[in-house]
Parts: sequence; C-alpha cells; structure tokens
Amino acid sequence: MYRLHCIFLVCFSALLTSQLFAVTAPAKIYRACLDRPTFTLTVSLSTPTDACGSFVYHRLYGREDAFSPWKLLKQTSTLNTNTINAVLPNTKAWEVFVSTSFACNGIDTLVSNRVLVDNQAPAQFEPDSVSVEFTTQRVVAGWKKPIDPDVLGYSLFKLVAGGNALIKDTFSTFYRFDTATFNPRTGNNSFSIAAFDSCLNGGLLSDYHSPINLLVQKDSKYWCSKKTVLKWTKYKGWTAGSYSVWRQCLADGTWQMIGSVIADLTNDPTTYDFTDIGYETNKQYYYVVRAIKNMGSTTSTSNRVFIDYTFSGNAAPISVITGASVVGEDLVRLDITWKKDGPSSLLSIEKKTATGWLGIHTSTIAGNITYNDATTKTNAEFAEYRLIRTNDCGLKDDSSFLHNTMLLVDNQRVVSWNKHVGWANLAITTNYDYHLEHRSGFTWNTLYSGSATSYTLPTNLYGNQVFRVKIYSTDGKLPSSYELYSNERVIYLGFDSSAFDTTLIPSAFNPSGINTVFKISNPAIGPGESTVSIFNRWGELLFQGDALLGWNGTDSQGREVPQGTYVYLIQASYRNKKARYSGTLLMIK
Repeated sequence: MYRLHCIFLVCFSALLTSQLFAVTAPAKIYRACLDRPTFTLTVSLSTPTDACGSFVYHRLYGREDAFSPWKLLKQTSTLNTNTINAVLPNTKAWEVFVSTSFACNGIDTLVSNRVLVDNQAPAQFEPDSVSVEFTTQRVVAGWKKPIDPDVLGYSLFKLVAGGNALIKDTFSTFYRFDTATFNPRTGNNSFSIAAFDSCLNGGLLSDYHSPINLLVQKDSKYWCSKKTVLKWTKYKGWTAGSYSVWRQCLADGTWQMIGSVIADLTNDPTTYDFTDIGYETNKQYYYVVRAIKNMGSTTSTSNRVFIDYTFSGNAAPISVITGASVVGEDLVRLDITWKKDGPSSLLSIEKKTATGWLGIHTSTIAGNITYNDATTKTNAEFAEYRLIRTNDCGLKDDSSFLHNTMLLVDNQRVVSWNKHVGWANLAITTNYDYHLEHRSGFTWNTLYSGSATSYTLPTNLYGNQVFRVKIYSTDGKLPSSYELYSNERVIYLGFDSSAFDTTLIPSAFNPSGINTVFKISNPAIGPGESTVSIFNRWGELLFQGDALLGWNGTDSQGREVPQGTYVYLIQASYRNKKARYSGTLLMIK
C-alpha cells in the first residue's frame, strides 16, 4: 500500500510538471508574404516550446478563397522554426494557418491564427517636392506617408544611364542628399521613390522629379547695362503654374521678389528666363528661383547663385583726395589719386559753393595728380572738395570722401581755425595735431600743438605778426614730411609803449581857452587804468574820473568852480606797475 502511494505521488508530480511546461499555446503567425514572380509563400511565425516532448510537426494549410477547401501546403517537423515556406499554385488572395501536433497530452492539435497572404505591393505615390536647401545647398526631398497602412519604408532611386540606381532605403519622410549624389549646380538630377511594405514588396516607382537648375549671367559691362539674365530649367515631376524670382542683398540680408514668370503650359518649354535690371552696383547678391505647383501651394527652390556687382571688392572709394593745402594767397594745392574704369572714364574735381557742388577741373589721366585751385579766397573762406568718377557708361559710380582747407582767423589776440576734414575716413585714417606757427624772419616757430582749434596769443608780441596752422601725420600712415597748411594770417598786435612810459601833467588849464581840460598824457597807460581826484583848498573832493579824460572845471553837480588853485591826486595801475602823483594846478578863467 505504501508503495502504491509512492507511485501515485510520482505520477502526479510528473503530470503537474507537464502542465506547467507543456505545449499549451498554438503558433502565432505574424505575416504571410508572397513573392509574386516565383509564387513562393513565406510565413513568419513564433512557436511555443515543447517541455514534454509531445511535438510531432507543424502543418501549414491554405485556401485561395473563402469558398475553397483548406489544403495542406507544407509540413515541417522542426518545432522552433521562424518561417515556413511553400510554393503556391497561383497568386490569388490566399488565407493560411498553422496547426501544431500535439499538445503535451499527446492528443490535442493546436491551431494558429488565420492570416491573409500579402500579395500586393504598395501603390505608387509621388514625393511632395525635390528642392535645394538654401543654407547647405544640398538637394532635399520630402513626401507624405501614403494611406496604405502596410508601408514599412521607402526606397530612393536616381536615374543613371537610363536605369534606376538605389540610393537609400529609409523609414523617414525627408532626405537630404549629399552633393556627390545630386550636385545642385548641374542639371538632370532625376529622383524617384517607391514604398515597400512589411513583406519588403516594393511598389511602383514614382515619376522622376528634378529640382530647378538656375544659371545667372551678368553682362560684362553690368555697371553700364544694368542687365543680368537668369535662366533656369523647369521643375520636373509636377506641373508648375509659375516661377518667382528672388534676390537677397548680402549687405543687409534682406530678400526681395523681383519678378514672377507664368509657366507656359501650352508649349511646355524646358527652360525659362528673366532679366534683372534693378540691382545696385557695388553690392553682392544671392539669386534663387522658386517653382509654385499649379493649383496648389507646394513649392520647390532652385540652387542659389552668388553675383558680385562690386568693382574692386573694397568698400573704400577708389578716388581719394590725400590733402588740400593753402600754398599761396588764394591758391590751394590738391593731391589726388584715382583709378580709371575704362578708356572713357573721367575724374571731376568739385568744390562746394553757396549754391552747391561745382566742377572746377576734369582729368582723364589716372594715378596721382596735383591740381592747384585759384578759385578760393584763402584769407576769407575755407573750401570743401570732392572727386566724382564717371565710368565708361557715362554713370557717376565713385565718389571720394570730403576734404577741406583750414582757415585761420583772429579776434583781438585770440586766433582760431576750422576743424580739418579729410584724414579720418575709410580711405585715409591717421593721427595728427594742430600746430600754430609764428614766423620770425624766414623761420616758423611753433607756439601751440594739440587738438584745440583756438589759441590766445602771448602779450609780448607787437606789431604785424604772421601766423599759420600746420598738420602732419604722427603715426606713420602718411610721411611725416607731408604737411598741410592753412592760410598765412597777418595780425597787428599794437606797439610796445613801454619805451614811452612818461606821464605828463599840466600845471594849469583854462576851461574856456585852448587847454580846456586838465588831463594826463602817457602812451603806456590805457583807458580805465588811471584816475584823477580834484580837491579845493579845504580838502573837499570836487571831482573824480579817468585821468586820460581829465577834469573840465566843474564839481560833482556840474557847476563851474571859481578860478584859483586846486589840489590833484593821480593814481595809475598798468603793465603790472602802479604810479601815484599829487600836486597843485591853477585854473584860469
């Protein structure tokens, strides 16, 4: 009895183990794919494990429609297989399932799910557009995911020698090609696309799409003709209703649509053209053309083309005034350099007048020029000059920076001059100071150096003196020997009366006679630098005033005083000295 009990326990344990690890679930079919050219069916599935060793075989059954009986297509004794292959008699819409024999009980057959055979490739579809990316200048393509739910990815092709070359399989709906595959600066970049499904069935190729290829040709005399011709190939792949022409100015980055060309859908030309007459010389631009899909908003952008409309590639002018200097009375020397545009180009020297700019000289000789202008009153005005170049087209295409002369003027003992203009611009930038010079014989001596434009002359200068202002480069940008001058100013500074410092005081005067006023005389004493006070014999103050103007014999009320002797007190403060005189005077009537 004990032994039987043990046998029962062992059997029960084995039965429990088989239930835990047995083949208890059917195989699961993921997909059933048909290779149409060979009629080969491939069923992808997952199979269970067989812990109890009850598995015998998998059988693949199929029927070509819902009304046909099931047929055994293939049998395999491999348990853990991922695929079962079979050859079908036709390419109809077959339905398949897999049965597995047996479960661990050795009796039951397990049946998988039923799956329709995928015998249809994805439908043909078109990319949205093929364009050239502005920043990278690489060809890019974009498309929307097709409606077909069984689209796994996309195959990208390039037309090469009449055949299709596979470029890439991708799962994305956007692709940026390298320039080795598609060069945006050349034409015939034909691209097509086809979808493939989970069975890797490839659909039909789309139409060929080619982006616009833009060529821009500026006229050899673009600054004269103001004409640049743009030519481009039409967009290939969908019908463009129009093309818009765009231009970007590199100076400020602004975009401008400069024209629109309606597509000729009747004659269907392969190329279009547009003439740009609105650009500005001495600027640089990018050009692009955009195709706009007919009856839609889809667009495609061409490659960009860079055009440089500058002459020298330098923002600084090529006509330059180096200096304007007063070299004589009413004579100004101009030092000039300029570059010819062509045989007919002309340089005009212009001077600013009260009515505007006036041409004073023209030259067809390029290079360095010295010109003497005798139209400026150098002691009464300063002059402003500029250069204007007229090119071979008859257009004024270059202007120099302004340059002016310096005018030295005086007011009492303060001299001043206008600020120099001409050595602080893109053409010439150099450091300099103003040097006020005084001529002594044949030698010029510097009185002042600095950036100020006025100076008070010292008090030890008298008579007619000659001054001028000079500047020169102090940083080596120009030769230090190259100097510019103002006019030479002759200024009368009075005379030195210190040698005549003698005070004459009369002893009598007659208000009604010849000597009518009692006053002093001294060339060294100026107005307001002396006073005279008049007292009577009792010490009363009768008058006080400027000693140079004197006393006319009246008191502070304007009444005449009687004839007689009076006391005077004279005080003077001049030339850093003081003087005092006192005495008596006789007034006679």
